[in-house]
Amino acid sequence: MNPTISIAATLAAAALVVGCSSGIRYKARPAPVLPPAVTDGGRAIYVGTVYARDAKPAAAPIYVYERRVEERDGALIATHVTRDPSGVVQLAETATSTLDYRLASYTLHANQLGHTGTVTVSGDEVAFRVSQDGRQQSRVEHQRTPVVVGPTLVGYIVEHLDELAGRTLKVRFAVLDRLETIGFELSTVSSRDDRVRVKLEPSSFLVGLVVDPTYFTFDRATRKLIRIEGLVPTKIRRGNWWKDFDARVEYRFVADRYL
Repeated sequence: MNPTISIAATLAAAALVVGCSSGIRYKARPAPVLPPAVTDGGRAIYVGTVYARDAKPAAAPIYVYERRVEERDGALIATHVTRDPSGVVQLAETATSTLDYRLASYTLHANQLGHTGTVTVSGDEVAFRVSQDGRQQSRVEHQRTPVVVGPTLVGYIVEHLDELAGRTLKVRFAVLDRLETIGFELSTVSSRDDRVRVKLEPSSFLVGLVVDPTYFTFDRATRKLIRIEGLVPTKIRRGNWWKDFDARVEYRFVADRYL
């Protein structure tokens, strides 16, 4: 590979991340109308309560989201629906994967910026299609590194938790609104005897300058997710802007195990 092209591509990716983190102008949008197959399909796995990362213990949550999973024909269909405290949907996404969380397809039903679309993975081909305000875009890229999205990332970590002891695993996170995947590395960091803490950080040094690591805390015995600290998919409104949301998410399991 031409090193000049590689450096230019990395700089471009960092510029995109900086642009997104600086904020996107707020536009009022109606809450999406979701069919029951999305909101009630499968069975409830957990509820995640989302706070500002530095919020005090008595602080009110900013968002609440639910994970529901259906097992069908040897596949997992996982849906995450995020609502504000009044119950209005802010984000809804569904991913279909193998039982070991290899992504097959992903659907973004809606987010706060008005994006909808899909990601499909076939072999090393990752196909993006996104729509916003009547404009449609598509792109195909090729990746041999495992591709993850919001509803499959934690499952992928759980599936490889033993492998992460003493080694680093690479993943590509599919970012639909940017029509690309971004490289990240997973590794374990210092943990208590009863807990395992996993760090997700950008593979690119330059992207790492503007995107802090995200931390996942698991119960060692049950492998249930306890907490996430870092950026979440939902934005937070600051005046006339949508800003990236650095959050702390606390989990309450409904199911007896992660699925």
